[in-house]
Amino acid sequence: MGNLSKEEIKAYRTAIEDRAAWFYLLLKAAEEQGADPERLAESAITRYGVQKGKALGEIKDAAEFAQALAKGYGCGAFQMKVVEKSPEKSVLQFSYCPLVEAWRKMDLPPEEISRLCRLARFGDLGMISNFPELSLEFGRLLAEGEECCELVITRND
Repeated sequence: MGNLSKEEIKAYRTAIEDRAAWFYLLLKAAEEQGADPERLAESAITRYGVQKGKALGEIKDAAEFAQALAKGYGCGAFQMKVVEKSPEKSVLQFSYCPLVEAWRKMDLPPEEISRLCRLARFGDLGMISNFPELSLEFGRLLAEGEECCELVITRND
């Protein structure tokens, strides 16, 4: 889990859980006011991801993208590990997701957790959109009952 203490990881997870709760409540309020929550979330979260991707700097291949994601607080908060790393294909696995945990604590039904996860993933897709030579797929998802989330980064040929 990197160089973070257990207290730091807990604090970071709590902050992400708070974000997950207000994300859900914001979508519900948008829906109640007649807005399309799906379009709203896709647009805003993709933009956020694009900003985060730009902040990564120059990324040349799948290994560099995986390494950039596997740094910092997120690594510990999501129990992230790089399970495959090459310029052509890299795979990250997360064995914990504070977002999914927050939605479960809110007693949301599995189909709603799955929907929220799908919307939250627009951030990852926005990040990778800065690097047209790379693609991102999600192999497994905690929100779908899998034992981990799996991000598969490949270099386009």
